[in-house]
Amino acid sequence: MTVTTPHPVHPDFSQEERHLSGTIASVLYQIGAWEDRSRNVGADLETSLVLADEAEEKAAMLSVHVAEPYFGSLSVRIAGRDQTLYVGKHAHRDLTGPFSVVSWESDVGGLFYSQALEWTTPRRLKGTIHRRRQLDVHRKVLRGVVDLYDSASGGETGGREEVLLKRLAEASSSGMRDVVETLQAEQHDVMRAPAGQYVCIQGAAGSGKTTIGFHRLAWLVHPERGENQAERSRILVLMPNQVLAHYAARVLPGLNLEGVVVTTPETWALGFLGLEKMEVTDRTLSLLLTDHDNGRRRAAWRRAKALGDLRMLQVVRNHLKARLGANLGALDYHGTAEVSRGQGGSEPKELHLSALQVRGLLEGVLRREPLEGYRPALRAALEAELLGQSGVTEDQEAGVLRQLGSDLNRLMSRIFAGMLPVTEARRLLQSEESLRSAAEGVLSEQTIGVLLTDPLVSVAKPRRSYADVTELPLMLAVAGLLDGLGRRQGRELLPYDEVLLDEGQDFAPLLYALLARAARPGHITTLGDLNQGLHGYKGPSGWPEVLGALGSGSQGSGQLLTLSRTYRSTRQITELTARVAATYNRAADVVGVDRSGAEVRRLTGGPLARLTAQAVKEMQLAGHLNIAIVTRRTADAELLSSELMAHDVDARPILNEQARYQGGVVILPVHLAKGLEFDAALVCGADAGTYDPATEFESRLLYIAASRGVHALALIAETDLHPLLLKARTD
Repeated sequence: MTVTTPHPVHPDFSQEERHLSGTIASVLYQIGAWEDRSRNVGADLETSLVLADEAEEKAAMLSVHVAEPYFGSLSVRIAGRDQTLYVGKHAHRDLTGPFSVVSWESDVGGLFYSQALEWTTPRRLKGTIHRRRQLDVHRKVLRGVVDLYDSASGGETGGREEVLLKRLAEASSSGMRDVVETLQAEQHDVMRAPAGQYVCIQGAAGSGKTTIGFHRLAWLVHPERGENQAERSRILVLMPNQVLAHYAARVLPGLNLEGVVVTTPETWALGFLGLEKMEVTDRTLSLLLTDHDNGRRRAAWRRAKALGDLRMLQVVRNHLKARLGANLGALDYHGTAEVSRGQGGSEPKELHLSALQVRGLLEGVLRREPLEGYRPALRAALEAELLGQSGVTEDQEAGVLRQLGSDLNRLMSRIFAGMLPVTEARRLLQSEESLRSAAEGVLSEQTIGVLLTDPLVSVAKPRRSYADVTELPLMLAVAGLLDGLGRRQGRELLPYDEVLLDEGQDFAPLLYALLARAARPGHITTLGDLNQGLHGYKGPSGWPEVLGALGSGSQGSGQLLTLSRTYRSTRQITELTARVAATYNRAADVVGVDRSGAEVRRLTGGPLARLTAQAVKEMQLAGHLNIAIVTRRTADAELLSSELMAHDVDARPILNEQARYQGGVVILPVHLAKGLEFDAALVCGADAGTYDPATEFESRLLYIAASRGVHALALIAETDLHPLLLKARTD
């Protein structure tokens, strides 16, 4: 029988218990005061109702945190006075006692995570930190006290690692969870990269980059961000598929980010274009996952890369300029407006713009490259010119423009006739003459030749109207150049306060350039791992290319940051996946948390379904609840799911983006598993026949599949395992 040595009780435990009780009482008192409508009385009924509603909203937000009002404390000395600051997920101000709580997103709250020991307050007072303390509070009960730093005991205590390992040992959940209580110094520094500049975050699988991205949004929402503060409803988060988007969105309430839009680039693009009913395909990915001919795979890869190339934005510009010039031809403008001349009288005013004048206004707009788009900019230029001719006063301008509206609409409709995002993008790609003309001096002859090929001819097209993911950036480019990009608010098109891209290594450089037009300058954060480039046929060659596409030289500075430590998996899993990634690694080396777990299970020499069922049952006996069976292809998952039933294993299939991960045992293809994590993972078909060792893309897939497990991993093959998955020679 093993005897467990109890953790020694902290000498301040009773004192901290009393403080917790006092804080909870203070929070409940504040909630009660806010909910008492008789206390929220204004000068009139309308003001009273507004004040009461605001108070109820504050009460609702604070009530969520009654059971766990804080998770840490700081003992500091400011201006010769010692005091203790408690840090929680929501700020609470106690006006009559010592039970205030500062929020983790505040500048002061950030001191809990950093390694700094001194800081300067907004009042220019010097502060010194004497102690950082972690407080494990759960359902109004203090369960533990751990000092992280204590100047009286020599400084760092190692307690932060102790708390981290305890959290990492917990079971995974069916959704992404916040890490507010255990943010590491490296993660904290990345999260708080200066607002208002483009940020690229490189992090290996399990480094917490996606979670840190959401925490960065919570930090940006805080009022202390000043002019860079983001409004929740004005934030856009783009994730590679709906399965991951739904999984990640579950962290939003805990971070007070309700209202943030989390979706995929394809869903957002089709919604913006008004094409929600179109089917989205990724025929390039279909070919890469199913076709074994490396020649066709390389050709499909090259064409997809060319379509997403940043230079395609200039190609689209050239194409639209040529089309607008041809449409304009010799069009001129004639209109009449009744202009008031005082004393109740008016007279008709003939207004005229020659074809030369209209062309000059159009060329001026095209040279200026307005973010609002060619169409609204030309309309504004035409109106300004006509108002100048009319000689009316400012008060009369609106009335004159109403009278000229019909004639202006007819002119605009003829200039922009037939120019729709889908048709114009496809006209450019399907007409060799149009493509060569627009690409002259922009693309090489070789790249033009690649764009004119069709390596996907063997991949079936949907029967109904569709848009391929490789075409969508071009369609967005047409829409953006013609009418602008951003979030719709009524009839207005406004910039997003912040855009966050997850798995950013899989987004086309052209898409980055377009998103820079849709957001406030400098307000884009991208997260990714160059080792997990599953959709590398769309992605950049490296993060410097992303910063270049975002226009960091002209629209604010850009910064590349790296998360060098991975937290997800045990040492045994991390070491194995590192060997796989080392065969193609283009990113910095990562260091795993030294958390030991079960040895990687290797099962071979039998039917795949039987071996998989055996591994699942072993993992369940070990106490793992959330288990993923990862296959190479969707068809593999569908077939194996039915075969497992004969072995008394019910694995819920996730075969498309409409499926949702709800926990338990699931089976899914590797391209839908990326970004998710599970207590245990099984790689089914972990052999050279399934993942070609000679193809980098296949090694990336293998890395993604093997890095999903938090505590346990099993590798299953009917014959021999993949060479990269064999036991290391030092074993």
